[in-house]
Amino acid sequence: MTTMPNYKKNFTLNSSLKIEKEKKLLANIGLIIKKIRIQRGITRDILAIKSKISLRYLAKLESGNGNPTISVLKNIAYALNITFKELIFTENSENKKNLVKNKIDQYNNVQLKEILLFLNKFDKEQPKKINKNKIALIGLRGAGKTTLGSMFSEEFNMPLYEITNEIEKESGMKINEIMELGGQSMYRRLEYNAIFNLSKKNKKLIILTGGSMVSEKQTFDFVLNNFFTIWIKATPKEHMERVIKQGDLRPMASNPKAMDDLNNILKERKNLYSQADVILNTKDKNPGTSYKDLKYLIKN
Repeated sequence: MTTMPNYKKNFTLNSSLKIEKEKKLLANIGLIIKKIRIQRGITRDILAIKSKISLRYLAKLESGNGNPTISVLKNIAYALNITFKELIFTENSENKKNLVKNKIDQYNNVQLKEILLFLNKFDKEQPKKINKNKIALIGLRGAGKTTLGSMFSEEFNMPLYEITNEIEKESGMKINEIMELGGQSMYRRLEYNAIFNLSKKNKKLIILTGGSMVSEKQTFDFVLNNFFTIWIKATPKEHMERVIKQGDLRPMASNPKAMDDLNNILKERKNLYSQADVILNTKDKNPGTSYKDLKYLIKN
């Protein structure tokens, strides 16, 4: 009886492990697609249309039961305005985060204290942004960005720009026309250009970003590196109530599951919004109180 050479055994073992790892990744691809879609605030219906696949198949895929081809995944990736490579390897960054979390769970209180001391030292060694002449307010609609930004702009004579308005000015089209003509990729390109150009033209300014801006890595990284960023935070219920109070009844009228969607969006974007320099929680606060908090965060 002939025996298999060791190098062939190792190759077979490594191949088997890689295949199993790949199978796990592909089984999770639907959940990854759903996560990115929610972060970007895209409905399943819109993604199905843009990626040229059926709504039923997309629902099946997001539930983890689909068996997508490379062509389907490429179409979905492009509709989400990411590359095929970014879609496939998104799981790697998530695995790193989970690895760190699982590792921390194994430490005792004494070890955790040492880790916290190290992290505090690490934070102190990082360069802090001291230029607060360029301010970016991030967060979902209804948090109070426009109200608070306008109050600060008026009191301190600082130019205020709402990015969606700047996108429409630069393109000469309404947002819905941009989305119909060029989809997410066109909108994101215009969004980045608007923020970049405003930053270069103004020595001081406040920008009010769209809620989904944080899901576009290049744009969000530019904002984090060039602006003093403030996450204007509120509860899902307050977000919805404030939007409706402004006279916009579309969130509830066109979507009976609007609150569920809103909760999911906030959940998926929490880690992104949390990268802001500071957080202003407007929960249960009137505009006057929130504005005092905003001034304190900027001036101190």
